[in-house]
Amino acid sequence: MNETVKIEREKRRIRRKRKRQRSSIVTIMILFILTSVGVVSAQTQGYEVFYHGESLGYVQTSGVFKSAVERIENNLTACYNYDNIHLGDGFELIPARVENPMDFDTCVNVLNSKGIELFVNGAAIMMDGEKLGTVTSLDEAQGLIEAYQNINSNKNISELKCVEAMVPLSETKDFAAMLATLKARTK
Repeated sequence: MNETVKIEREKRRIRRKRKRQRSSIVTIMILFILTSVGVVSAQTQGYEVFYHGESLGYVQTSGVFKSAVERIENNLTACYNYDNIHLGDGFELIPARVENPMDFDTCVNVLNSKGIELFVNGAAIMMDGEKLGTVTSLDEAQGLIEAYQNINSNKNISELKCVEAMVPLSETKDFAAMLATLKARTK
């Protein structure tokens, strides 16, 4: 009987050992899978850049996109000689899985090639509540109104004012063109 008891004990010990080994292997596999999923998702998180619903690509961080926009605006400031020029609104950064993110230079090139509308912190010239046109700055608008009032000092001038607004650069007029528009309006 001693021999059978020893054999039974040995069998139970081996079964417990196998059960512990199986549970240890399952636990290690679960931890490995969870760790792998966490690492992969952390490495592939980023943003998809949209402009008016059109996908422009992916960036790893929003800082890459913001830096690219700043560089373009600085280049435009130097090119147009306006301090208050901006890329159009309509950009949207949506968190997404990134497979092939754009680096800084690629992002700048993509934004330059899309023909994005340019805006300027300008001013609208209003006469009797009607918008006559826009200029590239509030100072230019005030100077334009002063020049117009000096030219037409003896005429009855309607209510003429300027309102600061973000306007498309393509819709702005230079000083002479806007002055001509004002003169044509009062004839």
